[in-house]
Amino acid sequence: MADCGRQVHTRPSQIAGIGTSWIIAASAAWAAGLAVFAWALWTPAAALRGQLTLLQFWSLEICVALGLAVFALGSRDLWRLIDRRHLLGVALPLVLGLGMTVAVVPRTNRIFFDEQIYQSIGQNFADLHRAQMCNDGAIANGRLRCAIGEYNKQPYAYPHLLSVAYRAFGVGPAPAFVVNALAIGLSIAFVYLIVALLFADRVAAFFAALLFALTPQQLVWSASAAVEPSASAACLAALLAAVCFVRLGSTISLIGVVVAAAYAIQFRPESLLIVPVIALLIWQRAPREFMRPRLWWAGVLFLALAAVHVGHTIAVRNEGWGTSQARFSLSYVAANLPSNGWFYLGDPRFPAAYSALALLGLSDRRGGTGRLTMICYFVLFFGMALAFYAGSYNYGADVRYSLATYPPVMIMGGLGLARLVGRFERAGRGTLALAGLTGAVVAQFLWYVPAVRATTDGAWAARADVEFARSLVPVLRGRTYVLTQDPGMFQVWGISAGQTSLAAAEPARLDMLARQYPDGVYLHWNFWCNVQDPVQRGFCSRILELSPGDLIREQWKENQRYALYRLRAPAPER
Repeated sequence: MADCGRQVHTRPSQIAGIGTSWIIAASAAWAAGLAVFAWALWTPAAALRGQLTLLQFWSLEICVALGLAVFALGSRDLWRLIDRRHLLGVALPLVLGLGMTVAVVPRTNRIFFDEQIYQSIGQNFADLHRAQMCNDGAIANGRLRCAIGEYNKQPYAYPHLLSVAYRAFGVGPAPAFVVNALAIGLSIAFVYLIVALLFADRVAAFFAALLFALTPQQLVWSASAAVEPSASAACLAALLAAVCFVRLGSTISLIGVVVAAAYAIQFRPESLLIVPVIALLIWQRAPREFMRPRLWWAGVLFLALAAVHVGHTIAVRNEGWGTSQARFSLSYVAANLPSNGWFYLGDPRFPAAYSALALLGLSDRRGGTGRLTMICYFVLFFGMALAFYAGSYNYGADVRYSLATYPPVMIMGGLGLARLVGRFERAGRGTLALAGLTGAVVAQFLWYVPAVRATTDGAWAARADVEFARSLVPVLRGRTYVLTQDPGMFQVWGISAGQTSLAAAEPARLDMLARQYPDGVYLHWNFWCNVQDPVQRGFCSRILELSPGDLIREQWKENQRYALYRLRAPAPER
């Protein structure tokens, strides 16, 4: 005890040693960053895409393997932060969120044909370990063999996640829906733990998780195979890892932040925004870390794990993304702000009460550093959509971009509800207020159940096409081949398929396919054969000109025609 008041003097040599270590670590981080950018910028575009096709799978595999190892090593410290009351507190939100997703919301595709593309890439990852869509693929012995692949512009973490499910349970459309159902369950748990550990408020954690579990659009998209629910869950996992780090301060927890963030940024282009959110949290809760060498060495590790994704971002930087104009511009803000801003205040797709509760939570002065992190979280992801040419929540199915903003809103909303409960507690009615507010949240959500159960969106024509195509699978068993604009969809279902454009441009391919697939070569008259684009329509009609076919099945949905033709085999050579 006599040493308690003794001052500890640091020798100048120790200070110099710390400074030297810090400079070396910071320099290494900068050098690593420059090396990654030099590789991606100086490699010719075609060669870079070829390298990425091979590197993506192994980079993501290393990330997942390292994450599992870190979790195993740090699990003991993690469990010290979690007690039994936390498990009980998250139980009701979990049951409600998963129950609604699995049993109430229709399980259907909502963004076409991105969901099918992601599943197709996942199959290529699982069977071939290659980052590609397959434009000419044969299914042999239950595995895909791809003759012509194409590197895709979207990030690859979600297809990699699907490939893990495919390797465990087999290729098919169902695992993608299961992955997103698990994603909402994990997201609910992550929201609860972030609030409980960051704000030390179990009541706020319960309400934040409850609000998140009963957010209408979160439920709608969690019952789809879109990337956004898993992308949001990955960002939450990275933020939770950062919360654990500022609580524990251990090196293993810091490595956990690095690995979780490196994987999370590879789900969506805007997922990179979770990095400044994490940096802000660490800056406010553990500012001295920025002067410690280990944080900069962690930056080197982050760049190593994210190097392939950096290369991907540079490789696809000139992609049009559906427009010939600028993809991002401040000029789009004026057009997108009214629709996106009003979405949180008076839109039938989002409860305005959640926004009011979030503002109430922000008005509390306690836990200011955590609140500033949540404000940054919301502003970054909300602002990114505003500057995107197709970022309006009212444009097509782009309301899915709002999913990235839900976690901070619900976290603040949970704090707002906890503040209300606190006022009743001072009057001795805390338990009654907790039960009453829980019932009020659930009762208000019932207003949105009809909209959650609906599939009346602009994707009806594409949805009808996929449903029709799925019904053709029994007809196409055997050694058959389908020409279609969406071959990956059939490949996931176990049917050999290829792009119509390849056969339309090279008529000899039809003869080759007829000899290779004696049970029939088919043309899928699909959604793209009905669009106004003359190029896409021309591919379909050109195939029938080259090789007339017999109509096997036909279906009309309003003014859209879907059909299956069996192409007639060419005459044998003399």
